[in-house]
Amino acid sequence: MKKILFLILFIGGTSWSALAQQKKPVTVKIATPTVQCEQCKKRIENYMKREDGITKVVVNYKRKETTVTYLPDRTNVENVKTGIANAGYDAGEIKANEDSYKELPTCCKKPEDQ
Repeated sequence: MKKILFLILFIGGTSWSALAQQKKPVTVKIATPTVQCEQCKKRIENYMKREDGITKVVVNYKRKETTVTYLPDRTNVENVKTGIANAGYDAGEIKANEDSYKELPTCCKKPEDQ
């Protein structure tokens, strides 16, 4: 009986310490000046959901900003910006990936490129 009790306490203590070591999610707002419409919003949100460590993405195309919540032990803000750029949109100081940008619908491209 003592062995079973010890085993339960050991497993509970181990899992409790693992939970205590996880870092809290971080939320950042990133300027996305090339986001223009609802289609852009959906495209970024769907693309970023597949990225490791991302827990929430909300694109506000009227304010031209994207709010991203991520786990800091699995990714960082530079990876988040790179992910948005890989979807075809400028993210802060990181410019959009040219190949991804070319594949965007006309309505999602910069006005000077239309």
